[in-house]
Amino acid sequence: MTYSRAHRRYELAALAAHLALSTALALRVAARLDGAASALALAAALTAGYLAADFASGVVHWLADRYGSTETWLFGENFVRSFREHHRDPEAITRHDFVETNGDSCIFVVPLLALVVLGARGSIVLDGFTLALGVAVLLTSQIHRWAHMPSPPRAVAWLQARRLILAPDRHRAHHAAPFNRHYCITTGWLNPLLDRARFFPRMERVLSAFGRRVAGEAERRDGGVHHRR
Repeated sequence: MTYSRAHRRYELAALAAHLALSTALALRVAARLDGAASALALAAALTAGYLAADFASGVVHWLADRYGSTETWLFGENFVRSFREHHRDPEAITRHDFVETNGDSCIFVVPLLALVVLGARGSIVLDGFTLALGVAVLLTSQIHRWAHMPSPPRAVAWLQARRLILAPDRHRAHHAAPFNRHYCITTGWLNPLLDRARFFPRMERVLSAFGRRVAGEAERRDGGVHHRR
């Protein structure tokens, strides 16, 4: 699959929608701040949203690595091909610009933002949680990209050193055999907990009970080296 102009326009439109919806949420959150109690509620909501994004990144990464194929509807071209190629050429992600890196993630989170912004009135907790989740999901591929850069920007390196975003040394564990751990790629905070609980192997056993098999080794090696990621 080539990175077409049509797909780039689609990603740019999604990025613009994400910006507009996130701005609307941020303004609504700011208007609801009226004291210490609301500030504490917002802090908790933002933290929960950030953690949820890390968990979501792990689930999507795990599914793309272990299930389906590049032919799987929607998910195959946008995620399966990208993640499997990434294992063949981990540095490819560092050669893409912001739109190319983050466009697909943005496309998939815009409906959630729209639902919260245009739906019920919500609350500072719901709005804060959704805002943090949406922004973190948007930036997950960028954070992943930075984790593979030999010399990331100084501010990024500062955040990595303090484990506020995915750190390169923590992410290397995923690229070491047997390549089936440390799936979370936003902050990586949940990786030790999920690995210790054997969360993903347990989920694979659950899915196998419903007839969903893990992709074979040959299928997982099909990274689609001509794909844009």
